[in-house]
Amino acid sequence: MCDDEKFSKRCDVAVEHADVIVIGAGSVGSMTLWQLSQQQPDLKIVGIDAHDRVNLRSSYAGESRLFRTAVKEGPVFNDHVDASIELWRALEAATDRQILHQCGALSVGPADFEPMRTTREVVERYDLPHEMLTAAELHSRFPQFSPDPNDVGILDLLGGALRPEVAVTAAHMAAEEHGARLYFNTRVTQLRSTTDGVEVETSAGTFQAPRIIVTAGSWTTQLLPQLRSYVEVRRIGLTWAMPRHIEQFQPDVFPVFMRDRVEADGSVTHWFGAPSLDGYSIKIGVYPEPWTTTLSPEDRPADYTPEQLAHVGEMVTQCIPDLIGSPVRHSAHHDSFASNQIPIFDRLATDSRILYATGMHGNAFKFAPSYGKMLAEIAGDGTSSLWRAEFRLAAHEEL
Repeated sequence: MCDDEKFSKRCDVAVEHADVIVIGAGSVGSMTLWQLSQQQPDLKIVGIDAHDRVNLRSSYAGESRLFRTAVKEGPVFNDHVDASIELWRALEAATDRQILHQCGALSVGPADFEPMRTTREVVERYDLPHEMLTAAELHSRFPQFSPDPNDVGILDLLGGALRPEVAVTAAHMAAEEHGARLYFNTRVTQLRSTTDGVEVETSAGTFQAPRIIVTAGSWTTQLLPQLRSYVEVRRIGLTWAMPRHIEQFQPDVFPVFMRDRVEADGSVTHWFGAPSLDGYSIKIGVYPEPWTTTLSPEDRPADYTPEQLAHVGEMVTQCIPDLIGSPVRHSAHHDSFASNQIPIFDRLATDSRILYATGMHGNAFKFAPSYGKMLAEIAGDGTSSLWRAEFRLAAHEEL
């Protein structure tokens, strides 16, 4: 690589020099690489990931991710809604891939339930395309559900299903097309601050750059132990179940969905899912799972036991009675979680040349391209209009 005109690897020392190094090329990292290559095509950009190009155990894997414009989590995310739609479409155009299927996103729950009130306030305040549905209208429009008498529905007409594995690979392709160099199956073992830049020790050698962006997901605290008191790694399970009438669950008639039920003891059961993308099953999950555990990032998330699958099967049929028994497909993943359900994007206090993103809560994928744009702008210009104070570490409490 000594003769590469764009990248500098001095032949006398085994160090590859770049302008920006992105560590972690998954959900946010892949989009950051793509946006860096778009915003600053003359930069020497390196991406490093410990796993293969598509990591089936990653936090983004699992065939589909929900996309919502009616974001009940708060106004901090509103700026990322329009930006993400625009960027998803741009990535599709750049790579000739379909990534976002806008089949709608349906929220179901009691009218007085706080997340339902917040969702309604968001769609009305920002004039988002939507439909309000009573329990009777829900039953007529979406007979797949069995709504409770006090349930209402909010159909986010711009929402839908994302194809995460396609999206991440497309972002890799777009970044490489613009000159980024990506290293997969390459483990970062140490970050070392020097006067000349930040050195990145890896299983493939040493890299150096004046700017580092750490988007390593669950592995972030291994590289940045200063953050261990702010984020923890939790298991995320995904399941797919088979309906009796698959024609009722195709994307043209069935949206992605979230449903909440308040139990007699005040606890909340939360279901989420997506239409059939494989032709025989639908993705549906239930939260909380009583066996959810906190993990070390190196732990392989435990697969479901037969008893757990039976429990999930019982729970999902309470949401959609047409489903048959236990899940027919399942997988286990993990992600990092912060204290207030808002991701952390900030510079490292001890070295401002290191920018990081963590605490994605398993629901960051819908805004991944906007987060990537924000990180690329911060790395290039020092700031971004998308970088709100709520994202800074100072806005988060220790766990």
